[in-house]
Amino acid sequence: MKLQEKILYLRKKSGYSQESLAEKLGVSRQAVSKWENGDAEPEIGKLRLLGEIFNVSTDWLLSDEDPVEVPVKNLHRASSIENHPHWSENIPGIFGKLIKRYGWLFGVYMAVSGAVISGIGLLARVLPQKMLSSFTQNPYGDVFGMDDPFANIIANNPVTIMGSFIMFFGILLMITGTVLAVILKNKSNEITD
Repeated sequence: MKLQEKILYLRKKSGYSQESLAEKLGVSRQAVSKWENGDAEPEIGKLRLLGEIFNVSTDWLLSDEDPVEVPVKNLHRASSIENHPHWSENIPGIFGKLIKRYGWLFGVYMAVSGAVISGIGLLARVLPQKMLSSFTQNPYGDVFGMDDPFANIIANNPVTIMGSFIMFFGILLMITGTVLAVILKNKSNEITD
């Protein structure tokens, strides 16, 4: 059995379409078609990947031996999680490829949004305090022995309290976005390597 026949045999036995096998190998569907028709041969790096995908040796792929019920790892038609190392493989077409390659930008977007929200929360904390503090400056001092009525308002101002919650949410979003961006960037590097 020749290399082209083995590729076709293993692909069909594993349940891969030409497109899905090409995607796993990082080549075009036309390249897989040419390999199966004998119009071209895969380069050495792709032969190694073919061997890993189908759990066969590259020596066997290059030999003229017939298959002896070759155990095929990673059957494509089986729907277990281990067969899909990246969740975006289930998303069809260009959208799935964009998520695989640029999904980390969503984490960056989250981190930047968190920073903006945190800044808004900080403003909501600081500005009311600055505005209300101008009312507490009594030029005549505490003549009548009364406490400053605005001191309690400044401490328990609902806008200041809400600003604290907004700032906390922004910081949390910023941290989550940063972690997500790092994780997805590492995953996209693994996929493109």
